[in-house]
Amino acid sequence: MEPDSNRKVTQKEACKILGVSVNTFRFKIKPTELFQRNVPDKTPNERTITYSYHDVVRFSKFSNWY
Repeated sequence: MEPDSNRKVTQKEACKILGVSVNTFRFKIKPTELFQRNVPDKTPNERTITYSYHDVVRFSKFSNWY
């Protein structure tokens, strides 16, 4: 397994980290400016969207994201 600093997670794994359903993530969290600014897509030119594990965990600790 990769170290957490370089680990990439898929949208489904990000949902598990955030504790929300895929639909909630897709329609209510992902489109927000706060999420896009703090959790950039790490593979922008590929079909599968991935995020940095560290960015998703840091975002989950914000008090105003939900």
